[in-house]
Amino acid sequence: MSNSLRREVLQSFKALHKTRQTVFKGDTFALKEGRKKINEEYQKCKNVENTGSIEELVNYARAVEHELRTCVIQAREVEPGFYQAEIRSDTVKLDNTPFNEAACLNSEKKKTSPGSRCSS
Repeated sequence: MSNSLRREVLQSFKALHKTRQTVFKGDTFALKEGRKKINEEYQKCKNVENTGSIEELVNYARAVEHELRTCVIQAREVEPGFYQAEIRSDTVKLDNTPFNEAACLNSEKKKTSPGSRCSS
């Protein structure tokens, strides 16, 4: 394996661990299990020698790191039935379309077509 490819593998490994520490901050169990899983996956692939396969694995590791960083949030129960979500600046926030019950009721009267968003 070339030095630059080796460097990329190590960088992806470190990036995953750094993201794990950020995403699961304060959650001892998740930190420990995340560390174990990352190390297991890299250990499983340590004997891969094909350059193309290694590059695919590095790209996969980057995709996983991105998914963790942008899509995983922590929610802690602050009171019974009430949770506080830890939203970071990297977390992807999507627009949410509010539910309009009146529109669904009107469309049901007009016999909506199959596959419509309103269902009975």
